[in-house]
Amino acid sequence: MPRFHLSQFLFKTSLCFLGLYCSSALAQNQSASSSLYGPLGLNTIPNARMDKTGTIKAGVSTLDPYMHGWLSVQIAEPLYLNLRQSAEISNINKDAKRLYPGMDVKWRLQEESANYPEIALGLQSAIGHKRMAGEYLTLSKRYNNFDFTAGLGWGRLGSAGHFKNPLSILGSHFKKERPLDGEIPAQPKDWFTGENIGLFAGIEYFTPLRGLSLKFDYGADRYAAERAAFDFAAPAPWSAGINYMPLPGIALGVAAQGADKIMGRLTLSGLLQNWRRQDSNYKSTAPIRIPHTNLSLPTETESSPTIDDKTTHHEPAIHAKLALRNKINTPRQVADAARYMTDRAGPDVEELAITPTVLSLKGPQIKLLRRDLEAVETEEYISAEEIWHNTQIEPDKKFTLRPSFDRPTGKNWNLDSFHFNLEHQTSLSEEDSGTLYRSSLIAGRHTAKFRGLIDNFYALRLNLSDNLDGINQTRLKPFLPVRSDVDLFARQKLSVDKFFSAFTHSFRSDLHLSLLGGYLEEMYGGFGGEILYRPFNGRFAVGAESWLALKRDPLVPFNLGFNGDSLISGHVNGWYDLPLWNTTAHLSIGRYLAEDIGGTIGLQKQFANGTKIEGFLTLTNSSDPDPFGAATHNYSGISLTLPLGGYKYIPRNTDITLKTAPFGRDSGQRLHNPLPLYELTEPFSAAHMAQNWGDITPEP
Repeated sequence: MPRFHLSQFLFKTSLCFLGLYCSSALAQNQSASSSLYGPLGLNTIPNARMDKTGTIKAGVSTLDPYMHGWLSVQIAEPLYLNLRQSAEISNINKDAKRLYPGMDVKWRLQEESANYPEIALGLQSAIGHKRMAGEYLTLSKRYNNFDFTAGLGWGRLGSAGHFKNPLSILGSHFKKERPLDGEIPAQPKDWFTGENIGLFAGIEYFTPLRGLSLKFDYGADRYAAERAAFDFAAPAPWSAGINYMPLPGIALGVAAQGADKIMGRLTLSGLLQNWRRQDSNYKSTAPIRIPHTNLSLPTETESSPTIDDKTTHHEPAIHAKLALRNKINTPRQVADAARYMTDRAGPDVEELAITPTVLSLKGPQIKLLRRDLEAVETEEYISAEEIWHNTQIEPDKKFTLRPSFDRPTGKNWNLDSFHFNLEHQTSLSEEDSGTLYRSSLIAGRHTAKFRGLIDNFYALRLNLSDNLDGINQTRLKPFLPVRSDVDLFARQKLSVDKFFSAFTHSFRSDLHLSLLGGYLEEMYGGFGGEILYRPFNGRFAVGAESWLALKRDPLVPFNLGFNGDSLISGHVNGWYDLPLWNTTAHLSIGRYLAEDIGGTIGLQKQFANGTKIEGFLTLTNSSDPDPFGAATHNYSGISLTLPLGGYKYIPRNTDITLKTAPFGRDSGQRLHNPLPLYELTEPFSAAHMAQNWGDITPEP
């Protein structure tokens, strides 16, 4: 039987929230809370409310005959994503009889105003098992301490069948018979179909007691699939309960479902933007020596910028190349480089031109006025906005970057040349194995350039723990696995994760190239490259990548061998910055590692503190079978990266990556590009400059 225990779920998922609890500033009063399935709502029905952008949650709930566990994120202001596992179980200490995974989506159509309610459209198990699948349109309106909700439900959420499907006027597709159970996964063609739909409503009262609210609702779920599958007495459709937040980020809920069943819920939440800033330990250089003052020369420290000593000097301007350091925003480093240059420039220099670089990639030329920096040093009032107004950024400036033997920090064995990543993946989307997990520690290094052209990278992977041993006991084993042999890779206690060389080049500040060869990721080696066009003032970027992928052999020590399987994989990529949400949309179309054709859509948001979160969905023309005779063409997940370098005694280039996605899939898998150009050029982007420009005047 699949194993799904409450204690295991809480232990594995709560680790990513420990730091968030301490810094969370979520309101304890007058704020909506989770419903039975995870999205904000009342006891068993969803409302139209949304969390604050960047809110991430883990939760469990129980109502006979199911227990639900979920991980969710408010990835953008109007968009909520939820990965949920529903287990058919009556006793939380026993194994589940069946598991029903799903991915839920909630989209806000209209924000509440004085005259209009908040309106949201939701898809429960938009991708997942049919038994939990349902769609809804919900409205919420606040009046003093009361929050009223009403909505329409399709599928499971409308099985009461109160009236005909109003969408049937658009065509016969929407009024076709809709099965509420079955082994074929829910698909887009099922959305909003069915002859009848249901009506649900409820109210939440926020009491004067801090963190306490009362919830009452009437749902349209009549448990049709359960009554057809086994002997089950459906509870009454009404419920009454309470929600209590004893501490920020912790919510407890309990409700009576009818007169004979009890619902319980625990939710843990935190705000990603409250995570400790990744460059909090970075210190600026000492004050510059201004020719017209008596300030002393600065003492060079480890935080001094790495600039090309062969700067070009044309009075009254001076130009230098700045090698950017990881985990520190560009405006802060530009400010330090300008201060460093000002101190060493003659009294006649009035303009400082800086070209930031990453590896051999170059960004636009940034021209600062020396008098602006001197105004900061002499404590004259000048804002970052004024400096921005006086700054010139020239994306197409012609400037040849000479080959340089500079290391990332100029010191051969400084910890800045190393990076550490604690990687933890959890899957709530397995119908046969329950909750799976794997934890690894990856330690790597970027070495000096060879002949000023080639960068070398290597990394070792230490597999800490996992429960993947039985993942292939019931699944069909393919002759040429793509990632379905992940359990074999996890058995290697120590392996070579990466060992490759890379050549990077910028034809212009908006056109970049990379060529790579070697062991590119844990499961694949090979050769390939990427090209990217990313204009500085544009909100879009386009590119392409292609790889000759060679499958690595997990049975060879350190995974250094290959099993003879090779193929060509490639994608056309596009990105677009959504300014209203400060979020990046990503679309990729091409050939995946199983030689299947399809596309990936995703949303990514990066906060000023370095925290990054991404949700993605891949659909291809190939499928992965499951033990119950069904097949799925999709692969989806949520990835969260938290920088740890802001904490004492932890090396600066340290991250923890938490990913929720299925294990052992072969379709929809692509080679993990170890040097993605879009990420490498992010410090050059207008969005990054604007988000962090306030640091152009850091505290000394």
